Amino acid sequence: MRIKAFDRLRVFACILVVLVHVSAQGISASAVDSAAFAFCQCCNILAFSGVSIFVMMSGALALRPGKETPVRDVVVKRFLFFLGLYFLWKGIYLVFDLLRAGQGVSGSGLKQLVLDLIGGRGFYHLWYLPMIAFLSLLVPLLRQGVQKKEVCLLYLVPFVVLALLFPTLFYFEFPFKYLLMDFLGQFETEYFLGYLGYFILGHFLYQWKEDQTGRKRIALMIAGVVALICGCIFGVQRSRADGVFFDGYSSPLSFTNLLTSSAIFVFFLQNQGDGPRGSATGAKKKPQGPSPRFSELTLGIYLIHPMVIEILKDCGMFIMGDIAAVTVPLYVVIVTVVSAAVVFLFKKVTAMIKR
Repeated sequence: MRIKAFDRLRVFACILVVLVHVSAQGISASAVDSAAFAFCQCCNILAFSGVSIFVMMSGALALRPGKETPVRDVVVKRFLFFLGLYFLWKGIYLVFDLLRAGQGVSGSGLKQLVLDLIGGRGFYHLWYLPMIAFLSLLVPLLRQGVQKKEVCLLYLVPFVVLALLFPTLFYFEFPFKYLLMDFLGQFETEYFLGYLGYFILGHFLYQWKEDQTGRKRIALMIAGVVALICGCIFGVQRSRADGVFFDGYSSPLSFTNLLTSSAIFVFFLQNQGDGPRGSATGAKKKPQGPSPRFSELTLGIYLIHPMVIEILKDCGMFIMGDIAAVTVPLYVVIVTVVSAAVVFLFKKVTAMIKR
């Protein structure tokens, strides 16, 4: 079964991920007290919802009832696939950096390349691949338990309160703040609360979507918008007070991001039309319409779009200027379209070679 709402949501989340890195360029190129900086920081705060949404979609798809996945498939088709993809693209970006620096891939350069491939950190966006690879190993363990709402809540409540709400509150000053920080710090919740929470949350919101009344949805939408506005106001104020970019709200692990990403997730599920594509006999058809077709390109866009940004910068074609409200959306469109075109052509060429 292909869930149509997730095709649209995947496209939207992909654009948000591109916005993360385009807006980051504007942040680094603008004065912290400028309007361009404030606009780019607000875009960055919104855009990080895309990361949470991708994890939530992965959880909703992997943990849905009736989907039995043999352990071998989990290891080979999910874990080894994403881990292999990580090292492959880590190597591609290492070579890309060497070529940009005018260095060859031979001799000492080759040795350093191998060492960096083994022990170095990958390009800034590649962290997502090993994270989702290791989350996939938990699917057989989680699937049975998370089919009960109370079991999901058993994890989601401490996730929301301890991993998101309190860390966000600690950005502010209030009585007994540091005593509370010391008290919660002794539990070291970062070791067991994190992206797994979004993974289970995606399943929770999708599995029990029928329990979401119209009023609950509207309340969540309002909370998501208010959280985004508050994150933008407080984030920009903190950046100007510190004199440097404050990234506390530009993270999936903030309470404001939780509300915004959950509101977007539920909004796209409202009119999902999630029946299986194809005939009544289950015969598959090619996806129809722009959303499913573009959805098939999103993994490739995610992998290649930072390279497109760097090439545009090297060619002197990535200039933010003072009118970020125009240049940021423009570059998001350019980077997304160019990346999609490259991925589309690559798929066509590989399909022709296989024939």
